[in-house]
Amino acid sequence: MHRWLLLAYPRDYRRARGPEILETVRDVGAAHRRTRMAANLVRHGLRARLGRPASRTVVVWASVFAVVCGLFAASFGTWLAWLGSRPLDHRDLAAVVRQLYPDRQAGHLDQDDPPAVFLIYGHPLTGDLLSELLLGDGGEYAPAELTASFDQAPPAGLTELRRRLDAAGWEQSEPVHSDAYDCIPDHPRCDPATIPSDVTVNAARGDHILAVEMTAEGSMSLTLSRATPGAAYPAGLLGFALGAPGGWVLFGWASRRTEGRRPLVQAPAKVLYGVAMVFWAAPILLSAPLMLTHHLSEPHPRWHVPWEWLGQPALSLPFLLGAVLLLLVLALAALPHRRPADRTLAGATGQRPTV
Repeated sequence: MHRWLLLAYPRDYRRARGPEILETVRDVGAAHRRTRMAANLVRHGLRARLGRPASRTVVVWASVFAVVCGLFAASFGTWLAWLGSRPLDHRDLAAVVRQLYPDRQAGHLDQDDPPAVFLIYGHPLTGDLLSELLLGDGGEYAPAELTASFDQAPPAGLTELRRRLDAAGWEQSEPVHSDAYDCIPDHPRCDPATIPSDVTVNAARGDHILAVEMTAEGSMSLTLSRATPGAAYPAGLLGFALGAPGGWVLFGWASRRTEGRRPLVQAPAKVLYGVAMVFWAAPILLSAPLMLTHHLSEPHPRWHVPWEWLGQPALSLPFLLGAVLLLLVLALAALPHRRPADRTLAGATGQRPTV
């Protein structure tokens, strides 16, 4: 088992010190717990991958990069799982409307299936709409929906609606009341108590999400969408489990490759990496608290997709700029250079490895 754990160390370190590490493990194995030795091997191996043994901040920067890579990889895995989900069928919406209101005719009812799982302005994402996604309208990229509406809400309103949802087997959340319009606070004519309310009821059944909105003007709309597919959760966890270690390894490779290089290489690499992390991490720090507040303020039968918590794709342009800067960093790290013959391996000292 310990031989496999040596994979935590960089290849040149394993080749030079691998036998010594295994010998040390055999010597102290009887006096230490296996789990403790394994944890120490992995910990020191991951630190050795970063090089720069005198640096106190390299671990922090590597951790930031690894976590961010893990979050983006988790979102990508979830997105792939969504693409494999069952597409919406307009006949399902028609069946829901007939079941809830068999005695009424909908003024509008979607008659076509959505062309894709995710849409932007009602269309699949194509090259023509890519500029819309990158230049501020990425928030319009969302799961497809089907809609129906009644010009006049059925009698008995909210009470009858909730009764019929219960009878049809829908699991409801508490109604959400929102002001039909805003007025200027402290204005003499602004009386919040007299502002009429729009009411929204969210319900879930199987892999369907139904949102019913009753407006203050007396109309009603129904929106049918897909619930989060079950495969999205393991896909997200797998993405994070692959992305975070992958980010650590990639950072470590670039760190060791730029260690001891001329300032002409090291300085640009550090600046580019710092700016790239601002482009990648700032949207997360901005979006995640806002999204959490939004979720806590009202019930959600389906949480927002993970990438929206990371500010994507609304802030996809900074993400792409950060990716370009990181590619430049990798290009600088890949430049050939001659290592001094007496140079110590990354993280290596003259002492025996600690286990």
